Amino acid sequence: MARFAAVPEAHASLASARQMYAPGTHLFHQGDIERGIHKIVSGTVTVYRVTADGHRQIEAFSGPGEYVSLCLCATSPTSAEALSRVETNYVSREAFERCLLQDAQFRQTVFREIDKASADARRQATLLACRCAKERVADFVLFLDSRFAPKADGYTPIRMSRCDIADHLGLTIETVSRMLNQFKQNSVIDMPRADRFRLRNRQYLNRLAGQNDEADSRPHGLAL
Repeated sequence: MARFAAVPEAHASLASARQMYAPGTHLFHQGDIERGIHKIVSGTVTVYRVTADGHRQIEAFSGPGEYVSLCLCATSPTSAEALSRVETNYVSREAFERCLLQDAQFRQTVFREIDKASADARRQATLLACRCAKERVADFVLFLDSRFAPKADGYTPIRMSRCDIADHLGLTIETVSRMLNQFKQNSVIDMPRADRFRLRNRQYLNRLAGQNDEADSRPHGLAL
């Protein structure tokens, strides 16, 4: 599950173009050859792949400060779809690779981000292979709480659909809804509407997700 990390600005010579995407539109598609690099300025992007049997697996929800399509493959292994209104800085593949060769500091930054993405992929694989449904949903609720800035009413928004969450966690929509309802009924979360929530028992969720209470100190950082 990708964590939204601030990425230092690229070298000044890395010219970029601002691009806007409406909700539901794609930044790029799986299998695209001619593509550049997007760095998200605002909004949230769903990064997913479609398997040979037609199953959609959401790999990450990426937000401001993150690169999307940051890989060295000849063709894109994933698709990226805007969940909300999205603004990105777009850099051509040629300019990006040229800056990688010429700027050692930028190159180190990019490799660190690739390493983080690999670590997130390993963590996601462990979550899907070793955790039950309740533990997966608990981990995701904590992820939302730590990464999405609460609104003025104190509730954290849920921008993705139940289908998106299910495809990300390897569960059915019904299971995701049932787990969230259980958390609500047991006063673990306060969820007056399907698109927002507030934590009421963080320690319980931490135990389910295998996290410690030090995670409470992580700042809210992503406003949509």
